[in-house]
Amino acid sequence: MSDLVEATSQRALDVLKRNVTPRGLKASHAYYNQVWARDAFISFLGANPAGDPTLIKSAKTTIDTFAKTRAPLGQIANFYDIGADRPEFGFSGSTDSSCWYIIGLASLYHATEDRDLLGPPLDAAMDAYRFVRYQDANNSWLVDSPQGADWMDAAIQRTGKTLYNNALFLTATKCLGPLLSAAGRPPPPPGLLDYAAFRERVSDVFLPDEESAERILKYWPRLAALHQKPGAFDLSQKYYLHYISFARVDSAFDVLSNLLCCLWGVASEETSGSILKTLRERNLAFPYPVRVLDPPYSKGDLGYDDRFDQSLPEQHRSGPFEYHNGAVWPFVGGFYVCALAPAHNDDAGRVLELLARANGVLRAGETVGFNEWLDGRKGEAKGQYGQSWNAGMYLAAHAASKGEDPFAFLR
Repeated sequence: MSDLVEATSQRALDVLKRNVTPRGLKASHAYYNQVWARDAFISFLGANPAGDPTLIKSAKTTIDTFAKTRAPLGQIANFYDIGADRPEFGFSGSTDSSCWYIIGLASLYHATEDRDLLGPPLDAAMDAYRFVRYQDANNSWLVDSPQGADWMDAAIQRTGKTLYNNALFLTATKCLGPLLSAAGRPPPPPGLLDYAAFRERVSDVFLPDEESAERILKYWPRLAALHQKPGAFDLSQKYYLHYISFARVDSAFDVLSNLLCCLWGVASEETSGSILKTLRERNLAFPYPVRVLDPPYSKGDLGYDDRFDQSLPEQHRSGPFEYHNGAVWPFVGGFYVCALAPAHNDDAGRVLELLARANGVLRAGETVGFNEWLDGRKGEAKGQYGQSWNAGMYLAAHAASKGEDPFAFLR
């Protein structure tokens, strides 16, 4: 591996250690002075396998903070505000934080085998799972998300049944059973979904084929009826739908969610190959890995609120190739390298080198890098520097490129 790739791995460890706080792993050196659930638990995926004592201790602190501050109904907070010393649940809640808590707990237990994690932290995971289970508004097993309830918020108008939150919930289902078994708590509690059957539903709804409508009819008749309308679904599409809401079916290519499906056993081997082929054919690792939405929304598109977008601070505006609307997010690039690595092809090494370069792009006046997001055309750093999830997922990508599996806890 190149000197740059290796040096960036050490820089990633330094970034993570600098973001350690008494309440857990905060999101970044700059601006995000909070312990964000999704950021921290995504960071775990690379930090936990590294085995660094400081980071393992911080991971346990993070788990403890979110377990103790969960809502009465079980919801894990969107973030813990260090300055105000309180949890925050966001304007419309945070559907993904509860799923990420369970996944993060599974990752940490696999790395440490600390049985203390199977006590109150596992109780919190069961409460969080129950909360997400109750977000199923039409008894289909698939959970619903209000606008702004996950990482891709602001002017991106995804809502309803999103691939992202359902892929996370499916993975949380996969994680919870082994955790309960390790704790000696069988049989599965009421409400724990059958993983294989749930996986089939995710595939039928978000990647339908000619037989899907017949199966969907048993649990979501209105969606099955929509399949009868000409042009409602493109059954030749080789990646998962973005979301299905009351108003529309959105087929934009949501890169992170599709990569999660590849990496975590949601997608078949054939579908995973098609997803990676789509990434290559659309050149989504340019200028750096990886642009997160393709094609970007334009003014007037149903999935994009241009008027609202103009009311936001510039760094959170989602014009084409900006912020969530087709910009480069290096933490997602980490997932891309992990998806490429098992094939042992040259693409993984090439993309890892590009990812190292992406994490070295600096804003004026700063020297840290690991910036939140980069312009999807020019590669300029536009977000905040010192991002934990960029550093954590770089470590995961680096490990995967050497033949290690940062997601071994899911196997």
